[in-house]
Amino acid sequence: MPLVVIVLLDDLGHPADATARYLAAWCVLVLLPGTLLWRTLTGGRSWAQDLGFGSVLGLAWALGVWAVFTGLGYPRQQWMATVGLVIALLPLLRRRSPEPITWLPVMVLGLVLAAVRVFVELLRLTPLPPAPFGRHQDLWFQLGLVHALERHVVPPDLSAAGEPLIYHWFTNALMAAHGQVSGVGAPEVLLHQWPMTMALTFVLAGWAAGELLSGTRWAGPVAGLVSGVFAGGLRLTDEPGVDMAGALSIQGPTGTLAAVVMLGLVGPTVLILRRQAGKGTWIALVMLLALACGTKPTLLPIMAVGCAVAGVACWLVDRRFPLRVVVLGLLCAGLFLAGASTLTGSTGGSRIQFLAALRVLPYYGVVTGDRSFPTYGGVVVPGIADGGLWPFAAVLVAWYCVLSLPRLLAVVGVMLHPTRRDPAYWWAAACVVTGAAITLVFSHTGYSEYHFLRTVIHLGPVVVVAFVARVLGEEVRHRKVWMPLAISLAGGIGTAVVLKQVWPAVVVSNQKEAALDLLGPAGVLVVAAGVSMLVIRRVVAPRHWPRALVVYATCFIAASSLPAQSTYLAVASYGAVVDRPFGTGQGTRIYLTRAEQEAMLWLHEHAGPDDVAVSNVFCMPTRYRPGCPNDAYWVSGLSGVQQYLGGWAYAPENLAATHHTRSYLSLPPPWPDRLQESLDAVRRPTAELLSQLHNEKGVDWIVADLRAGPVSPALERLAVPAYANSDVRIYRLR
Repeated sequence: MPLVVIVLLDDLGHPADATARYLAAWCVLVLLPGTLLWRTLTGGRSWAQDLGFGSVLGLAWALGVWAVFTGLGYPRQQWMATVGLVIALLPLLRRRSPEPITWLPVMVLGLVLAAVRVFVELLRLTPLPPAPFGRHQDLWFQLGLVHALERHVVPPDLSAAGEPLIYHWFTNALMAAHGQVSGVGAPEVLLHQWPMTMALTFVLAGWAAGELLSGTRWAGPVAGLVSGVFAGGLRLTDEPGVDMAGALSIQGPTGTLAAVVMLGLVGPTVLILRRQAGKGTWIALVMLLALACGTKPTLLPIMAVGCAVAGVACWLVDRRFPLRVVVLGLLCAGLFLAGASTLTGSTGGSRIQFLAALRVLPYYGVVTGDRSFPTYGGVVVPGIADGGLWPFAAVLVAWYCVLSLPRLLAVVGVMLHPTRRDPAYWWAAACVVTGAAITLVFSHTGYSEYHFLRTVIHLGPVVVVAFVARVLGEEVRHRKVWMPLAISLAGGIGTAVVLKQVWPAVVVSNQKEAALDLLGPAGVLVVAAGVSMLVIRRVVAPRHWPRALVVYATCFIAASSLPAQSTYLAVASYGAVVDRPFGTGQGTRIYLTRAEQEAMLWLHEHAGPDDVAVSNVFCMPTRYRPGCPNDAYWVSGLSGVQQYLGGWAYAPENLAATHHTRSYLSLPPPWPDRLQESLDAVRRPTAELLSQLHNEKGVDWIVADLRAGPVSPALERLAVPAYANSDVRIYRLR
């Protein structure tokens, strides 16, 4: 498996030794200590569960180790903590005789497929700097955080000197830890190495969650494959398009880790709900909840709602007060409140607004004519409320549910015996539904309400696999059980293939056409599923128990999501094999030239850890003008140097200043004096201004981008020229 990763990343420009060092760091910092901790704290049930839940628990361990060693000034020695842990736990492990891993070939297959998938669908399409390319602006923001966390335990806001950072930065801290120990640069870690290990973690954690939830060994491999390779949405036609990447994202690593942590939380939560937990399990739970606190603000609210539903289920089933569930819920709420003021971040300007998520769904703009900014309007999104287009809103919500069916089918598990009496399934189903539902009632200035859905994208299909395995149980070995199951899976796949080939593409201009185009294929799928169940009931297994038919119908619909995902993977793989060229984004607002990136990489190598730079780069595209999109973070992202003022799009003051009427990208900066001083330092520098910036503001460098606007030739005598290329001039202040 490591050889596959090394070969794939070598094709992207990563030296084999660098990838080997990074994988070794991941194993030493995360996988090994996490596996040992999980087995020691919970007793261990199988090596597959130990590896899966340990791969997530190890992230919480690694975060604490990073904080201690970075705070002490010895970040490269973090591996010593793992050595100490192994020595401490070795006597305990000797007294255990765990069973060998079963289904090992399937695990290896899942890991290989996950690695290939993330390579062909994501990594290959995002080259390393300084390749001229249009990379998402969030990527530079995340990269700057990684640089900052290589030096600081509490990171500053690199875009505004002296301002505190309010953001969920635990993911970036883990990247910094991996880079510090392995010696791999931050851009390589963020863009390629970290997503690769997260893809592998989805397989391991999905396997563990499926096996524990179901209590069935064969469910683990299937859940691992679904979580790591086939976690996309239900797409039955070519148009409209559907995101097939699941929660994996290069520019949104916090969302990726949130989905991983959600799978990891299955371990201790299920053991606690089933009364199988000791003190060690609670310790593991607290570690994971602490990790969740600074990973994504979506995690703990989803967990809290899931605990509330599970608590009611426990009360009704056990006929006694579920104290353990109440404690679990209070832990979630307490940690969320504790971190809200410092670790939430990027939520300013958000509000409750029903159906705001519909703004980005197909045909919303065509039918409603609404082009308003996010969060604008009343309690209901204006395109629906102002025009009274409630039938169209119902169509879009229905399509949203159809798209999410591979996850929402988790709800079926609480309706069948024996899973309906298991509080673990109520908790898992409630988490999935909560993630999907909050997305429809919350509005974020940057459409980040969809992160609630992404948090449960991988959990949902794992729960579906688990309840199918639990309901069928050992009966699946019998011909009258596995044959209808195979027919259902084949029927779902076949129906999806036929629909994709025959469903016509149409131009939508009104509600009726939108309803037909969006819901028509789903209607055909439901009819086909019903017909298949009738055939199974009357011909294949006439005496089969009724709940099995519900399971078969669930499998029919879930399987219908596989053809589109398989096709997408195959096409992307073919493109990688033939080295098909892809667009560089030249001409888009986020495009950066090679010269711009090379200049910032030079600055990264030559600037001191506490240096501050002033620049004329605030917007993308680069040229500054009032009202331009103020989300340029690439100067601090690539250089790692603190900016006197950079992009201010994600500053809490800026997000709050939208007042639900304007885009956060077009607002003036919260610090107008800094903007003027920065522009003057590049366009109209004087000895007095530069002296003030250097002596009073602590500025050490001037970064002047020729594409951002005019650069005064006076800088050649007022400052010390340090670097120059076709696009950028860098000066050192005396």
